[in-house]
Amino acid sequence: MARRKRRSGNSRCHLVVFLRNYGPVTRNSLEDSSFDPTHTWIVDGGPNLPSLPNSVAPPTLVIAADAGYLHAQSLGIPIHVVVGDFDSLDKESLPTDNSRPVVEEHPKDKDQSDLALALKFAQRVGAEDIQIISGGGGRLDHLLISSVLLANDDNINQRIITHCGTSRLMALTTNKAFDLDDVIGSQVSLVALSSDARISTEGLRWNLSSGDSFSKFSSLGLSNEILSRPRIDVHRGVFLVIVTSRDL
Repeated sequence: MARRKRRSGNSRCHLVVFLRNYGPVTRNSLEDSSFDPTHTWIVDGGPNLPSLPNSVAPPTLVIAADAGYLHAQSLGIPIHVVVGDFDSLDKESLPTDNSRPVVEEHPKDKDQSDLALALKFAQRVGAEDIQIISGGGGRLDHLLISSVLLANDDNINQRIITHCGTSRLMALTTNKAFDLDDVIGSQVSLVALSSDARISTEGLRWNLSSGDSFSKFSSLGLSNEILSRPRIDVHRGVFLVIVTSRDL
């Protein structure tokens, strides 16, 4: 049997007391908090500084995934929560005055990435519209997992958009609408994450029908172009939709 990294069967046991002026993050403290999750941003902690997204509502809640705290600071974004194992962020760099964020610290030997834990935090406080701000770059395994996280069972039915440079990424399945704005003239790629996936489109240079069968990870949907207001409907399976603007 493969050994797992988790040191406890209960992941909530990994929420530890933050030393000095920080208190424990518990279920009750979350319920009693004044977080407004209406427009939640998660700033990812990759090696590259992200850029601020266009045409997105200003955040009411900002969660930094580990070193995403430093990126948010550089971008002038107020940070409400920091989640992670602090392997790439010095805890001593966090403020100790009234501007200090809530801290959810996890051990380095854990089963989930800092971004995955930040998404779980956002969902625990009621976030339904989540924007992930990422600078991309760094390790390929991290980039791949961060992308497909949007399509796992915990996240597929949530509205989660990843912004990375001039690209936006979302996961679609049946009965989940494609609703990105300002997309005409952009490139779009459709990546099937399940076998015999079916999707139909309108408004693209090369439209697809529900009769077109996608094999898993096929390049069939690569590098299309949005000519008019698009309609993208998934009839079977799960797709990643990547829209890259020429204007942003």
